[in-house]
Amino acid sequence: MNLYGFAYTVNFLALAASFWLMPASSRATRAHPPPGRPLKEKLSQPQALLACKTYLVNLPLCTLHVMEAGTGSPLIMVPATISELENWTSMVQFMSQWFRVYFFELPGHGRSTPFAQKFSTELVAETVAQFADHIGAERFNLMGFSFGGILAMKTFQLLHDRIERVVFIAPCLTRRAVQMSPIQRNVSRLFSRLLGTPAFRAFLIQARKNGLSRSLLVNMIRSIGKVEKAIPLDEKISKMGPTTMDVIACELHDILTSEFSRPPVKYQTPCYFAMSIYDPLLDFQTTLDELRCHFENINTVELKFPFHQPPRSFTFDELNRDFGPTVNHFMPAESRNPLF
Repeated sequence: MNLYGFAYTVNFLALAASFWLMPASSRATRAHPPPGRPLKEKLSQPQALLACKTYLVNLPLCTLHVMEAGTGSPLIMVPATISELENWTSMVQFMSQWFRVYFFELPGHGRSTPFAQKFSTELVAETVAQFADHIGAERFNLMGFSFGGILAMKTFQLLHDRIERVVFIAPCLTRRAVQMSPIQRNVSRLFSRLLGTPAFRAFLIQARKNGLSRSLLVNMIRSIGKVEKAIPLDEKISKMGPTTMDVIACELHDILTSEFSRPPVKYQTPCYFAMSIYDPLLDFQTTLDELRCHFENINTVELKFPFHQPPRSFTFDELNRDFGPTVNHFMPAESRNPLF
Protein backbone atom coordinates (compact mmCIF):
# COMPACT_ATOMS: atom_id res chain seq x y z
CA MET A 1 0.00 0.00 0.00
CA ASN A 2 1.45 3.41 -0.92
CA LEU A 3 1.25 6.48 1.28
CA TYR A 4 -1.69 7.99 -0.58
CA GLY A 5 -3.65 4.75 -0.47
CA PHE A 6 -3.06 4.53 3.25
CA ALA A 7 -4.19 8.12 3.64
CA TYR A 8 -7.58 7.31 2.14
CA THR A 9 -8.23 4.87 4.94
CA VAL A 10 -7.21 7.12 7.79
CA ASN A 11 -10.48 9.04 7.67
CA PHE A 12 -12.16 5.95 9.09
CA LEU A 13 -10.33 6.50 12.35
CA ALA A 14 -12.49 9.58 12.71
CA LEU A 15 -15.67 7.74 11.68
CA ALA A 16 -14.96 4.87 14.04
CA ALA A 17 -14.37 7.29 16.90
CA SER A 18 -17.23 8.18 19.16
CA PHE A 19 -19.53 11.08 18.40
CA TRP A 20 -18.21 12.96 21.44
CA LEU A 21 -14.58 11.99 22.12
CA MET A 22 -12.89 15.40 22.28
CA PRO A 23 -11.84 17.23 25.45
CA ALA A 24 -13.95 20.17 26.47
CA SER A 25 -10.98 22.57 26.44
CA SER A 26 -11.03 22.95 22.64
CA ARG A 27 -13.07 25.66 20.96
CA ALA A 28 -15.68 25.03 18.26
CA THR A 29 -17.57 27.16 15.79
CA ARG A 30 -21.16 25.98 15.40
CA ALA A 31 -22.78 27.30 12.29
CA HIS A 32 -26.45 26.41 11.92
CA PRO A 33 -27.40 25.63 15.54
CA PRO A 34 -30.06 22.94 15.92
CA PRO A 35 -33.72 23.85 16.28
CA GLY A 36 -35.21 24.20 19.73
CA ARG A 37 -37.35 26.48 21.80
CA PRO A 38 -36.00 28.64 24.65
CA LEU A 39 -35.84 26.86 27.96
CA LYS A 40 -38.02 27.86 30.86
CA GLU A 41 -36.77 30.64 33.12
CA LYS A 42 -35.56 28.11 35.67
CA LEU A 43 -32.84 26.94 33.30
CA SER A 44 -31.48 30.44 32.91
CA GLN A 45 -29.99 29.98 36.38
CA PRO A 46 -26.81 27.91 36.92
CA GLN A 47 -27.62 24.22 37.28
CA ALA A 48 -26.04 21.94 39.86
CA LEU A 49 -24.14 19.26 37.96
CA LEU A 50 -24.79 15.74 39.16
CA ALA A 51 -21.65 14.05 40.42
CA CYS A 52 -20.16 11.21 38.38
CA LYS A 53 -18.39 8.24 39.90
CA THR A 54 -16.05 5.84 38.12
CA TYR A 55 -15.16 2.26 38.96
CA LEU A 56 -14.15 -1.10 37.52
CA VAL A 57 -16.65 -3.93 37.04
CA ASN A 58 -15.49 -7.53 36.67
CA LEU A 59 -17.67 -9.41 34.17
CA PRO A 60 -17.29 -12.91 32.69
CA LEU A 61 -16.06 -11.53 29.34
CA CYS A 62 -13.87 -8.64 30.55
CA THR A 63 -13.40 -5.91 33.14
CA LEU A 64 -15.16 -2.64 32.29
CA HIS A 65 -14.12 0.87 33.29
CA VAL A 66 -17.48 2.55 34.03
CA MET A 67 -18.79 6.05 34.71
CA GLU A 68 -22.15 6.42 36.51
CA ALA A 69 -24.38 9.37 37.42
CA GLY A 70 -28.01 10.11 38.24
CA THR A 71 -31.01 8.19 39.50
CA GLY A 72 -34.03 6.54 37.95
CA SER A 73 -34.39 4.17 35.02
CA PRO A 74 -30.98 2.86 33.84
CA LEU A 75 -29.49 4.12 30.56
CA ILE A 76 -26.47 2.29 29.13
CA MET A 77 -24.49 4.44 26.71
CA VAL A 78 -22.51 2.36 24.19
CA PRO A 79 -19.25 4.05 23.11
CA ALA A 80 -17.00 3.68 20.09
CA THR A 81 -13.27 3.25 19.69
CA ILE A 82 -11.24 6.01 21.30
CA SER A 83 -13.69 7.19 23.92
CA GLU A 84 -12.34 7.75 27.42
CA LEU A 85 -14.59 8.40 30.41
CA GLU A 86 -13.38 11.96 30.99
CA ASN A 87 -14.48 13.00 27.50
CA TRP A 88 -18.09 12.02 28.22
CA THR A 89 -18.69 13.73 31.56
CA SER A 90 -20.97 16.47 30.17
CA MET A 91 -23.09 13.99 28.20
CA VAL A 92 -23.39 11.64 31.17
CA GLN A 93 -24.43 14.54 33.42
CA PHE A 94 -26.89 15.81 30.81
CA MET A 95 -28.65 12.47 30.39
CA SER A 96 -28.58 11.87 34.16
CA GLN A 97 -31.32 14.52 34.45
CA TRP A 98 -33.69 11.74 33.32
CA PHE A 99 -31.82 8.46 33.89
CA ARG A 100 -29.28 6.64 35.99
CA VAL A 101 -26.57 6.73 33.32
CA TYR A 102 -23.80 4.22 32.73
CA PHE A 103 -21.00 4.75 30.20
CA PHE A 104 -18.00 2.47 29.72
CA GLU A 105 -14.77 2.30 27.77
CA LEU A 106 -14.76 -0.43 25.13
CA PRO A 107 -12.99 -3.68 26.03
CA GLY A 108 -9.35 -3.30 25.00
CA HIS A 109 -9.35 0.50 25.24
CA GLY A 110 -8.67 2.81 28.17
CA ARG A 111 -8.82 0.90 31.44
CA SER A 112 -11.26 -1.76 30.17
CA THR A 113 -9.50 -5.08 29.65
CA PRO A 114 -9.60 -6.81 26.23
CA PHE A 115 -11.66 -9.90 25.52
CA ALA A 116 -9.84 -13.22 25.79
CA GLN A 117 -10.88 -13.88 22.19
CA LYS A 118 -10.82 -11.60 19.15
CA PHE A 119 -12.82 -8.38 19.55
CA SER A 120 -16.26 -8.42 17.91
CA THR A 121 -19.44 -6.37 18.07
CA GLU A 122 -21.33 -9.50 19.09
CA LEU A 123 -19.12 -9.79 22.17
CA VAL A 124 -19.82 -6.15 23.01
CA ALA A 125 -23.56 -6.86 22.90
CA GLU A 126 -23.05 -9.84 25.23
CA THR A 127 -20.97 -7.60 27.52
CA VAL A 128 -23.83 -5.10 27.72
CA ALA A 129 -26.15 -7.96 28.68
CA GLN A 130 -23.73 -9.06 31.40
CA PHE A 131 -23.39 -5.51 32.68
CA ALA A 132 -27.18 -5.04 32.76
CA ASP A 133 -27.41 -8.22 34.82
CA HIS A 134 -24.63 -6.96 37.10
CA ILE A 135 -26.51 -3.73 37.93
CA GLY A 136 -29.78 -5.64 38.36
CA ALA A 137 -31.49 -3.99 35.38
CA GLU A 138 -34.20 -6.30 34.09
CA ARG A 139 -35.14 -3.48 31.72
CA PHE A 140 -33.02 -0.52 30.64
CA ASN A 141 -32.56 2.19 28.01
CA LEU A 142 -29.85 2.17 25.33
CA MET A 143 -27.86 4.92 23.58
CA GLY A 144 -25.30 4.76 20.74
CA PHE A 145 -23.16 7.28 18.82
CA SER A 146 -21.42 7.05 15.43
CA PHE A 147 -19.91 3.55 15.22
CA GLY A 148 -21.62 3.00 18.55
CA GLY A 149 -24.79 2.91 16.44
CA ILE A 150 -23.72 -0.50 15.12
CA LEU A 151 -22.96 -1.65 18.67
CA ALA A 152 -26.29 -0.31 19.94
CA MET A 153 -28.24 -1.99 17.14
CA LYS A 154 -26.44 -5.31 17.74
CA THR A 155 -27.28 -4.96 21.43
CA PHE A 156 -30.89 -4.04 20.68
CA GLN A 157 -31.38 -7.05 18.42
CA LEU A 158 -30.00 -9.29 21.17
CA LEU A 159 -31.90 -7.70 24.07
CA HIS A 160 -34.87 -5.84 22.55
CA ASP A 161 -37.31 -7.42 25.01
CA ARG A 162 -35.41 -5.71 27.84
CA ILE A 163 -34.99 -2.26 26.28
CA GLU A 164 -37.51 0.49 27.08
CA ARG A 165 -36.14 3.27 24.83
CA VAL A 166 -33.27 3.55 22.35
CA VAL A 167 -31.32 6.68 21.36
CA PHE A 168 -29.17 7.02 18.23
CA ILE A 169 -26.91 10.06 17.67
CA ALA A 170 -25.35 10.30 14.17
CA PRO A 171 -25.27 6.49 14.07
CA CYS A 172 -23.51 4.27 11.58
CA LEU A 173 -26.19 1.66 10.84
CA THR A 174 -25.59 0.55 7.25
CA ARG A 175 -22.66 0.48 4.84
CA ARG A 176 -24.90 2.22 2.30
CA ALA A 177 -24.83 5.42 4.38
CA VAL A 178 -21.02 5.68 4.40
CA GLN A 179 -20.01 8.45 2.01
CA MET A 180 -16.87 7.02 0.41
CA SER A 181 -15.80 6.45 -3.17
CA PRO A 182 -15.34 2.88 -4.47
CA ILE A 183 -11.56 3.37 -4.37
CA GLN A 184 -11.70 4.50 -0.76
CA ARG A 185 -13.84 1.51 0.17
CA ASN A 186 -11.46 -0.96 -1.50
CA VAL A 187 -8.38 0.55 0.14
CA SER A 188 -10.17 0.62 3.50
CA ARG A 189 -10.94 -3.09 3.22
CA LEU A 190 -7.25 -3.71 2.56
CA PHE A 191 -6.27 -1.56 5.52
CA SER A 192 -8.66 -3.49 7.78
CA ARG A 193 -7.01 -6.76 6.77
CA LEU A 194 -3.49 -5.33 7.17
CA LEU A 195 -4.33 -4.03 10.62
CA GLY A 196 -4.80 -7.62 11.71
CA THR A 197 -1.20 -8.53 10.84
CA PRO A 198 1.64 -8.20 13.40
CA ALA A 199 4.03 -6.60 10.89
CA PHE A 200 1.66 -3.77 9.98
CA ARG A 201 0.79 -3.13 13.62
CA ALA A 202 4.50 -2.88 14.43
CA PHE A 203 4.86 -0.32 11.63
CA LEU A 204 2.02 1.80 13.05
CA ILE A 205 3.41 1.61 16.57
CA GLN A 206 6.78 2.83 15.31
CA ALA A 207 5.10 5.61 13.31
CA ARG A 208 3.22 6.89 16.34
CA LYS A 209 6.46 7.05 18.33
CA ASN A 210 8.17 9.19 15.69
CA GLY A 211 7.16 12.86 15.86
CA LEU A 212 7.57 13.52 12.13
CA SER A 213 5.66 10.39 11.06
CA ARG A 214 2.92 11.13 13.58
CA SER A 215 2.64 14.71 12.33
CA LEU A 216 2.26 13.47 8.75
CA LEU A 217 -0.42 11.01 9.85
CA VAL A 218 -2.29 13.73 11.75
CA ASN A 219 -2.23 16.05 8.72
CA MET A 220 -3.58 13.29 6.47
CA ILE A 221 -6.43 12.59 8.86
CA ARG A 222 -7.35 16.26 9.04
CA SER A 223 -7.33 16.84 5.29
CA ILE A 224 -8.88 13.59 4.10
CA GLY A 225 -11.00 12.64 7.10
CA LYS A 226 -12.56 16.13 7.32
CA VAL A 227 -11.52 16.37 10.96
CA GLU A 228 -11.64 19.71 12.77
CA LYS A 229 -8.24 21.21 13.70
CA ALA A 230 -9.28 21.59 17.33
CA ILE A 231 -9.47 17.80 17.80
CA PRO A 232 -6.28 16.60 19.58
CA LEU A 233 -5.44 13.80 17.13
CA ASP A 234 -1.73 13.79 17.99
CA GLU A 235 -2.54 12.89 21.59
CA LYS A 236 -4.99 10.17 20.53
CA ILE A 237 -2.62 8.55 18.02
CA SER A 238 0.33 8.62 20.43
CA LYS A 239 -1.67 6.53 22.94
CA MET A 240 -3.07 4.00 20.46
CA GLY A 241 -1.95 0.50 21.45
CA PRO A 242 -2.32 -3.01 19.97
CA THR A 243 -5.67 -3.77 21.65
CA THR A 244 -7.15 -0.50 20.39
CA MET A 245 -5.94 -1.52 16.91
CA ASP A 246 -7.94 -4.75 17.34
CA VAL A 247 -11.05 -2.67 17.98
CA ILE A 248 -10.37 -0.38 15.00
CA ALA A 249 -9.82 -3.34 12.65
CA CYS A 250 -13.18 -4.81 13.68
CA GLU A 251 -14.90 -1.46 13.32
CA LEU A 252 -13.49 -0.84 9.84
CA HIS A 253 -14.78 -4.21 8.72
CA ASP A 254 -18.23 -3.65 10.24
CA ILE A 255 -18.55 -0.10 8.89
CA LEU A 256 -17.85 -1.39 5.38
CA THR A 257 -20.10 -4.45 5.56
CA SER A 258 -22.87 -3.96 8.13
CA GLU A 259 -26.45 -4.63 7.12
CA PHE A 260 -29.00 -5.53 9.79
CA SER A 261 -31.75 -8.06 9.21
CA ARG A 262 -35.19 -6.46 9.10
CA PRO A 263 -37.74 -7.56 11.69
CA PRO A 264 -40.96 -9.11 10.33
CA VAL A 265 -42.87 -6.47 12.32
CA LYS A 266 -41.35 -3.12 13.22
CA TYR A 267 -40.35 -2.66 16.84
CA GLN A 268 -42.66 -0.48 18.91
CA THR A 269 -39.80 0.59 21.17
CA PRO A 270 -39.62 4.43 21.22
CA CYS A 271 -36.58 5.60 19.23
CA TYR A 272 -34.86 9.02 19.44
CA PHE A 273 -32.71 9.91 16.40
CA ALA A 274 -30.55 13.04 16.09
CA MET A 275 -28.16 13.70 13.20
CA SER A 276 -26.93 16.54 11.03
CA ILE A 277 -28.37 16.71 7.53
CA TYR A 278 -24.93 18.03 6.52
CA ASP A 279 -22.95 15.13 8.03
CA PRO A 280 -19.90 14.72 5.73
CA LEU A 281 -19.25 11.06 6.59
CA LEU A 282 -22.72 9.49 6.84
CA ASP A 283 -25.77 10.21 4.70
CA PHE A 284 -28.67 11.47 6.81
CA GLN A 285 -31.55 10.21 4.66
CA THR A 286 -30.08 6.73 4.15
CA THR A 287 -29.57 6.42 7.90
CA LEU A 288 -33.12 7.56 8.67
CA ASP A 289 -34.56 5.19 6.04
CA GLU A 290 -32.67 2.32 7.68
CA LEU A 291 -34.08 3.19 11.10
CA ARG A 292 -37.59 3.33 9.63
CA CYS A 293 -37.20 -0.29 8.54
CA HIS A 294 -36.74 -1.30 12.18
CA PHE A 295 -38.73 1.12 14.36
CA GLU A 296 -42.33 2.31 14.17
CA ASN A 297 -42.03 5.23 16.59
CA ILE A 298 -39.07 7.51 15.74
CA ASN A 299 -38.58 10.96 17.24
CA THR A 300 -36.32 12.67 14.66
CA VAL A 301 -34.19 15.75 15.34
CA GLU A 302 -32.57 17.24 12.22
CA LEU A 303 -29.37 19.09 13.12
CA LYS A 304 -27.43 21.39 10.81
CA PHE A 305 -23.86 20.98 11.97
CA PRO A 306 -21.19 20.94 9.22
CA PHE A 307 -19.34 18.04 10.89
CA HIS A 308 -19.84 14.41 11.92
CA GLN A 309 -17.93 14.67 15.19
CA PRO A 310 -17.75 18.04 16.97
CA PRO A 311 -14.35 19.66 17.53
CA ARG A 312 -14.95 19.45 21.28
CA SER A 313 -17.49 18.00 23.65
CA PHE A 314 -20.63 20.06 24.08
CA THR A 315 -20.87 21.62 27.53
CA PHE A 316 -23.66 20.75 29.94
CA ASP A 317 -25.32 24.14 29.31
CA GLU A 318 -25.12 23.72 25.52
CA LEU A 319 -26.67 20.27 25.72
CA ASN A 320 -29.48 21.62 27.89
CA ARG A 321 -30.10 24.51 25.51
CA ASP A 322 -29.96 22.60 22.22
CA PHE A 323 -31.21 19.12 23.10
CA GLY A 324 -32.96 19.34 26.47
CA PRO A 325 -36.48 20.13 25.19
CA THR A 326 -36.50 17.36 22.56
CA VAL A 327 -35.09 14.75 24.95
CA ASN A 328 -37.64 15.79 27.57
CA HIS A 329 -40.48 15.45 25.04
CA PHE A 330 -39.19 11.96 24.16
CA MET A 331 -39.62 10.82 27.76
CA PRO A 332 -42.89 9.43 29.15
CA ALA A 333 -44.94 12.09 30.95
CA GLU A 334 -44.13 10.77 34.42
CA SER A 335 -40.37 10.96 33.74
CA ARG A 336 -40.18 14.44 32.22
CA ASN A 337 -37.98 17.06 33.86
CA PRO A 338 -40.06 20.10 34.94
CA LEU A 339 -37.11 22.42 34.22
CA PHE A 340 -37.64 22.07 30.46
